[in-house]
Amino acid sequence: MNIETLINEHYDRLNENDQHIAKYIINHLNECKKLSITRLAEVTLTSKSSILRFTQKLGFSGYSEFKYALKQQKSQPKEQKSFVAMQQEDLLQTAKMFDQQNMMPVLEAFDQAQTIYCYGTGWGQREVLQNFMRSVIPLQRFPIHLQSQKELSIALNGSITEKDLMIILSLSGQNKPQENILNLMRIKNIPILSVTNMSMNRLASKATYNLYYQSTEIGQSSDGIFSMMPLFQIMDLFYRAYVDYKQFDLEQL
Repeated sequence: MNIETLINEHYDRLNENDQHIAKYIINHLNECKKLSITRLAEVTLTSKSSILRFTQKLGFSGYSEFKYALKQQKSQPKEQKSFVAMQQEDLLQTAKMFDQQNMMPVLEAFDQAQTIYCYGTGWGQREVLQNFMRSVIPLQRFPIHLQSQKELSIALNGSITEKDLMIILSLSGQNKPQENILNLMRIKNIPILSVTNMSMNRLASKATYNLYYQSTEIGQSSDGIFSMMPLFQIMDLFYRAYVDYKQFDLEQL
């Protein structure tokens, strides 16, 4: 399994020291594949016992097993790719991540939810949601689009229950929704499906279900320019998987 996915799944168990180790590993993935536990402790300014505890929190028996899993991950290409090649690679990796995921729990949650609420953290995400919401109407699913964090907060303090499903589309998964809103969702046991760029992020760590896409930053702008195509793709794949799910469901009747 992808190391970043594991970190997201066990994020709540990681203390500040663990998160520091995780960020270093993710940012120096290829380098860390060659490091001993002693050397990794040195470069992260921690200790061998801290590294060992960190790997065990991710479900590994020890550092050796963790390092083996790390080595199985593809090395990041060093050559400069064209924008076209970057787009093609992002779409390919997004499709691969979707194919590798067990979608049944997500599809069941989507199908059984009394009400589906959708929230996008930016205009691009909201545009993707509008397209997705239109596509599922013929399947008798009528999501409610919450178009601002204020609307999300109002709904959370009113109509949303644990029998519903909250779908949140984000790029980084870090800034929105606010921490107190996410915490309130968890307190109220509201199922959350996060759809985020593949990375260690706060939103994915707090969600019940996760879908990941890959969108590589374009250029060196401090604002961060990302293509929305992989996000359109992952939501279209989700829609198509639900069509297949409903067809299978109907055939069983």
